[in-house]
Amino acid sequence: MKLDRNQLAKPATGNALSVAAGLCFFLAAMMLPLVGPAGSRVDHAAQNKAAFLGILLSTLVLAAMAVASKLELRKSAGGPLPWFSILVGTACILAFVVLLFDGFAI
Repeated sequence: MKLDRNQLAKPATGNALSVAAGLCFFLAAMMLPLVGPAGSRVDHAAQNKAAFLGILLSTLVLAAMAVASKLELRKSAGGPLPWFSILVGTACILAFVVLLFDGFAI
């Protein structure tokens, strides 16, 4: 299924992607103990880290698509900046950097 610019610039598409990114970020927050102190000291710590990374990347992709959709809508019909989606994407990038340096496992 190909997503064209007309479909991307619809308000419902941007809203759905924003809600999906928010829910996915909530799921990532619930999975945070997997890479925390308890989850990083088990035999399957690598699988825990991989699962958390997968959710984090899914959240980042959804947030980026939501930002792209809202900015496309803003170009054609005007509207506000997608602050929520930008914030979720920024939080994902920060969490990725912390995960990269094993900051959650302290």
